[in-house]
Amino acid sequence: MNDGTPGALIDVALFRLRRIWARPLRPRRAGEPQRPVQMSNVMVVHAVHKLSLDVPEVTVGAVAEQLDVDPSTASRLVNDAVGAGFVEREESAVDARRARLTLSDRGRRVLDVVVRHRRTYLDGLMADWDESDRETFARLLARFAEAATARPANLANLDQVIAEALGESATRR
Repeated sequence: MNDGTPGALIDVALFRLRRIWARPLRPRRAGEPQRPVQMSNVMVVHAVHKLSLDVPEVTVGAVAEQLDVDPSTASRLVNDAVGAGFVEREESAVDARRARLTLSDRGRRVLDVVVRHRRTYLDGLMADWDESDRETFARLLARFAEAATARPANLANLDQVIAEALGESATRR
């Protein structure tokens, strides 16, 4: 569904990019072995790293907010990252009822390798662009991301809109 507007073109591009971005860290075909690092592990590692730059203690609740997931989902994701050896739980100095999350050496290595790999990939994609195009694209994409962060989509009525489009009642399931 492309109506040719800038919003439609961006929507299609972002959908394609999301799928491409996740691809390196998931199996490509049924029956293929799991990769050693799952995308969910990388997401948690990124969240713990970013949060640790801004807050004195990173908690599961903070990871949930950073990843925009339910606390129970964040708990499962963090448990997976702990189990994989990328994140460590330590006793909180602030509240004995909660744990403080930190990156392990293994987690820091994964973060470094994944970031380096992505940036090398991006540099390769733009290798034939002139410097001003790369700088303009980077500036506009960062501006777009800031706007999206500052004004997230209002999804409050999405279920109702979908139900109406399908000719169903939103309460019937």
